[in-house]
Amino acid sequence: MNYRAFISISMFIFVVILFTTGLIIEVAEELVGEDEAIPSYLYLIMSFLTAAHVFSGIFFTALSVFHIIKNWSALKKYLKAKNDKINKERSLALAWIAIIAVLGFIVALIKES
Repeated sequence: MNYRAFISISMFIFVVILFTTGLIIEVAEELVGEDEAIPSYLYLIMSFLTAAHVFSGIFFTALSVFHIIKNWSALKKYLKAKNDKINKERSLALAWIAIIAVLGFIVALIKES
């Protein structure tokens, strides 16, 4: 069995599930007011989506650990490399992290107001 392929495909599937369920949950929470009664069938659907989101996150995290373990030698080479190409890649990865952190902070501020 090709474990790298299995882990990569599984991680992709869980990312799609995480993104889709997270988006649906966020939109649904905005559409339904806090004081409004939620029909039981919608409550059941939202509970299912929330559970699917949480379990997908747990499995994605576990698969991420296995992914790092299986690709540890390559990861060490990337982190130890001194050439410009790798430094640009590291900088881009850090930029993505910063962008996501800023966007998360902005969304949190918007939701609080």
